[in-house]
Amino acid sequence: MQLPADIHTWLKVSGALTTGIGSILLAWRVKAILKWVVYCLVAHEQSIDQLARIAANQRQGAPIVGGVTKHLLDIESKLGLILLILGFALLGVGMLTTAVSYFVATGL
Repeated sequence: MQLPADIHTWLKVSGALTTGIGSILLAWRVKAILKWVVYCLVAHEQSIDQLARIAANQRQGAPIVGGVTKHLLDIESKLGLILLILGFALLGVGMLTTAVSYFVATGL
């Protein structure tokens, strides 16, 4: 395998790689965020159902879940936010690197 010698090709390859890595990071973060949103919604619906049972003088069949949003905010405020910002930054840098490769190719 022969490696390219010109800067134009290296810029295109590095731009494509950083864009790809940024896209994968963003997709992974969105999947994790949606998973936790679903968890919060399920816990919320379960709690509403149990409160409605209590209000109707029926036996409570499951626990009332509290503090779900605190857990969601704790998870998203740590590494999640850093990875989300890193994903967007890599996506932007990759696109800009690819755009610069066209200017290098034309000699501007």
